Amino acid sequence: MPGNQKIQRYIYKTSGVCPAEIHLRVHEEILEDLCFVGGGCPGNSILVSRLLKGRCLPEIPELLRGIDCRQGTSCPDQLEQALTGIQNGTLQPADTFRTDVDTRKLDRVCLIGDLAGNSLALVDLLESAAGTAPDAFYCLGNLTGNSPQNEEVIRILKKKGVQAIQGEADWQYVQGTTPADWPKMSWKTRDYLTRVPQLLRFDLAGKKAIAFYGKYLQDLEGYSDYDPYSLELNMICGLSNFMQDESVFPALEAMTPQFDADLILFGQAGKWGHWHIGGKDIVAVGPAWDGHRLYFCLLNADGGTVQLKTTRLKPKREICPAK
Repeated sequence: MPGNQKIQRYIYKTSGVCPAEIHLRVHEEILEDLCFVGGGCPGNSILVSRLLKGRCLPEIPELLRGIDCRQGTSCPDQLEQALTGIQNGTLQPADTFRTDVDTRKLDRVCLIGDLAGNSLALVDLLESAAGTAPDAFYCLGNLTGNSPQNEEVIRILKKKGVQAIQGEADWQYVQGTTPADWPKMSWKTRDYLTRVPQLLRFDLAGKKAIAFYGKYLQDLEGYSDYDPYSLELNMICGLSNFMQDESVFPALEAMTPQFDADLILFGQAGKWGHWHIGGKDIVAVGPAWDGHRLYFCLLNADGGTVQLKTTRLKPKREICPAK
């Protein structure tokens, strides 16, 4: 690998072992970090990571070779395959932020905003919104917060099949940079939050749409103006300050013909909003709970026109705010 290379992130999809993925960070043939995600023994994962961190890639496979667990493979065997793929170029670096695609045919989507670890609010919102029969539920983080209900929020999201998007608080939670008084995270929670997409692509009645939380994506290691949808992120987060600076709207309109997306959703602004600029629809997804009322929003594209209907609810039970 050439010198002065930036740190590269890789995600290897495993086969025949408990963890579904291996996440690696490599800088100039040095293994900077390693994490087994999605199952298996977290203690062994940490041990392997500590023992291999800082080693040169060419010297690691020999340490892993010949270790069997079941079905003719093992976590060390899968790691060896990942490292071999990095060295021979068959495993390409991952995008700066994790992107997922919802391939379903969608005409009507229910949007839920910042939950901050409030499972009671989530239950009320899902029960109330179910009567509107959306094709999909999207929750635009932050999913977690300084709340004892974080684990329950994730359990509900998984059980109900809600497509979630990682918020900045979720990212900090995974990285261990949240305040010390936040509740301790279980390994299952960490694995879930690690694999939640940071940007979601979907099609709404023929309109190409993206959804993300906010500007922390621009601060991720390796972020580049050449990343997918970076123009949309730069314009929404930076230029317009999440559509709060109307003086730049003419400049924003001049850039919209270069957008890949027709519909852009974001969650960081902390309030609901809808703008139609330069033939593009831009939607701010507000909080799920404001301390008094619950909110969800129905998004559809009736006749090609994007429509947003926000519903305000009185909670069915006492909602305990996050700290």
